[in-house]
Amino acid sequence: MMRNVRRFYDCSTAHLPAQTAQDIDNEVFAKSPTMRNEYGWLFSVPETLADLQEGVDCDAFKTVMALAMDAGCDYVLFDRDVPPVPYLVVFDW
Repeated sequence: MMRNVRRFYDCSTAHLPAQTAQDIDNEVFAKSPTMRNEYGWLFSVPETLADLQEGVDCDAFKTVMALAMDAGCDYVLFDRDVPPVPYLVVFDW
């Protein structure tokens, strides 16, 4: 039986720099989110970091994508209500 179950990496928006968040909101970030709302964004996880669209120059974004890939996730949910984790940089904006 085939099931429509997907894994996602739940991440605080605080783990992205303010400029990246603004670029995503202004729709000028190199990778477009699959979904967006006032709480954050949902991004699909690429097969490899090399598959990220050219122009993604945010190391924090790439780090989260790498963690999601390692965990076998299909998506990353950047959510303002998720508590930050100690193993990622927190940006105060």
